[in-house]
Amino acid sequence: MRATRVIGTGIVAALAFEARSLGPARRAARAVARLADGSLIRTSGIGADNAARAARELIDAGAGALLSWGVAGALDPALTCGTAVVPDEVVWRPKDADAQALRRFPSTPAWRELLLAELQGRTRIAGGALLTHVTPVALAASKATLYADTRAVAVDMESAAVAEVAAAHALPFLALRVVLDTAHDSLPDSLMRALAAPRASWWPLVGTPSDWPGLLRLAAQYRHARRSLRRCAHLSAISRRSPDGAGH
Repeated sequence: MRATRVIGTGIVAALAFEARSLGPARRAARAVARLADGSLIRTSGIGADNAARAARELIDAGAGALLSWGVAGALDPALTCGTAVVPDEVVWRPKDADAQALRRFPSTPAWRELLLAELQGRTRIAGGALLTHVTPVALAASKATLYADTRAVAVDMESAAVAEVAAAHALPFLALRVVLDTAHDSLPDSLMRALAAPRASWWPLVGTPSDWPGLLRLAAQYRHARRSLRRCAHLSAISRRSPDGAGH
């Protein structure tokens, strides 16, 4: 394997709190911002189309590698909230693909190995495959089915789209996703309605008292996952600066 120097890492984060875990950023061009270490970041919004658009904007702004960053839902029942998933590959089944076909995008090995070395023994880590799903996976039963079908350890809605753009441009790719909801958690209906509403209206949460216990539990997990994401950002700062040795 030929080692190369990755210059100008571009980071895609779907949500603002995920982006903020990496520290303050200043606007670089349009909606692309620059972190203190020189990395470029784009808060994309939820979903594969938004993530792909953000990844292309980062490349246009000068990114020479792409990192998908944020939280995920666990599919593997052994994973706990706060575990950092650093996948060796990202898999997905696009809407127009054959029902049995999974597209696979490998992480860049040397970059991943460096990140794992930085995190090892300092936070909980999981490897394996990360599944990108075109719709939210809210129910524990659905997570169990996806785990049985794909053996992916966790699920998000963006990473494969970022990986696909990286592959199309022959750029290094990596993902880091911290577990928010476990395989045993079913997300309340009111939360899913709130996320689907224009501008993420939170009124459905207020009007559904039966969902409040689950929302309170999820709020505690959110705080834990956010702390873990910030910790990963601190520990992996050298990887986000795209050090020597991260190649493909």
